[in-house]
Amino acid sequence: MADVTVNSTSHNPKELLSQGIKAYVLQDYDAAVQALSQASQLLAEEHGDDLHESLGEVYLYYGKALLALSRDESDALGDAVPKNDDDEEEEEEVEEGDEEDNQEKKDEEQPEVAAGPSEEKASEENNETTEEKDDEPTDLQVAWEVLELAKKIFEAKGDDGKKSLAETFIILGEISLESENFESAVSDIKQGLDMQKSLYGSDSRTVAETLYKLGIAYSTNTQIEEAVDCFNDSLSYLKNRINVLEKSEDKKDSTDDEVKEIKDLIPEILEKIADMKNYKEEAIKNLASALCENKTGESSGGSSKQASDISHLVKRKRKVEDSPNKSTETGDCPVKKPSP
Repeated sequence: MADVTVNSTSHNPKELLSQGIKAYVLQDYDAAVQALSQASQLLAEEHGDDLHESLGEVYLYYGKALLALSRDESDALGDAVPKNDDDEEEEEEVEEGDEEDNQEKKDEEQPEVAAGPSEEKASEENNETTEEKDDEPTDLQVAWEVLELAKKIFEAKGDDGKKSLAETFIILGEISLESENFESAVSDIKQGLDMQKSLYGSDSRTVAETLYKLGIAYSTNTQIEEAVDCFNDSLSYLKNRINVLEKSEDKKDSTDDEVKEIKDLIPEILEKIADMKNYKEEAIKNLASALCENKTGESSGGSSKQASDISHLVKRKRKVEDSPNKSTETGDCPVKKPSP
């Protein structure tokens, strides 16, 4: 990944947009976010309207960069190596012992002094700073907000904005997926897919990719049959693309490379389909087994115990892709989880 230098003193939104797109393509998401944030601010100030049509592309890339940055940060946290429990206990014991020794020495050397006004003020300022950080929106929240603005701009452009509007819906769906709002994810990605199908042919890799994303969204929402249908449709688009490329009269090295690239994708999709089918068969088998055991328990007078034993099977049936907890879609930002 190459780093991209962003001219933070630039007042040219076009230059900043170009730098932001370049940084995004090169996967330097920090630089992309910096450039695109500055470009959007300058354009909004220039036109006096945060929904001016010139902002649509900026918001779209800004939202995509924020989503990618959030994923990178999540991956970095996930890669952290956990400490051994025994090591942690020993470390805590050593730290506690050191703290006690240090405290005893301090108590012997210094008399107790009440906190003065300046110390109390410093403590209050630290608390306020912590609260401000807690109130700051996450990258996903900001991404959702700017993409909602992009959606309004592209909707106002009618057919001219349809391609970008479709992509905006799909990115919004991916944000919902990251935030475990699976129903919202399915709804948004499906809307984007419907638009893309009207724009692209039956051999479109863009549509194939979106079908795959929708399949993932369906699977996390425990809609297994719908997920399998999407994965199969994605395969159909990719196979159509291979046929078109192989029959092309103007074959080049790039054509062969694309065919190979697509063929390398197919096993992954087939594996997803197999996983979904295995999951469904296992869920049906476990449910049938539980019902059979429950019936046996009833005949032997143990119905109450057997009925309570089925609860773990219901949870297991819902478990797809890291045990998702389905959220209810509301009119609010899907990234923000409702307060308890």
